[in-house]
Amino acid sequence: MLTAGAAARWRAAAPFGALGVAAIIAGGLVAAAVARHPAEHPVWTSAYLVLIVGVAQVVFGAGQAWLSERLPSSGWIAGEWIVFNLGNAGVIAGTMLGSFRIVLVGTVLFVAGIAAFLLGTRGPVRDGWRAGYRILLGLVFLSSLAGLALSLRAH
Repeated sequence: MLTAGAAARWRAAAPFGALGVAAIIAGGLVAAAVARHPAEHPVWTSAYLVLIVGVAQVVFGAGQAWLSERLPSSGWIAGEWIVFNLGNAGVIAGTMLGSFRIVLVGTVLFVAGIAAFLLGTRGPVRDGWRAGYRILLGLVFLSSLAGLALSLRAH
């Protein structure tokens, strides 16, 4: 039986886990659909869906739920989920449409989502897990800047 605190943490991670798993499945389906005739954008989209919208989102949501000293409010979690996923949608749409402006807006929202995850786990670093979580957030942030630079270069 779950304690009330553990149940609340599972509920806090659930929206990120649900969409993350759906994105992993969608990424696999995109990969299967383009496997016989791969093209740059669909292959990139498949990888982005699996790695960022899927795996990273599950890790960020679960990490925040289990590593925060005080669980963020449901409003904070909902806003964070919306901003992070609107950012992902913008990055994907901008890339597929060849629009740097849409990629830029998506990246700004995505980075705001990463900042929200960081703020959601504020407090002193007392263990390696929280430090590792914050380092992972930083690495994904840096990768978003690299992706933005590549998008600018392509246009």
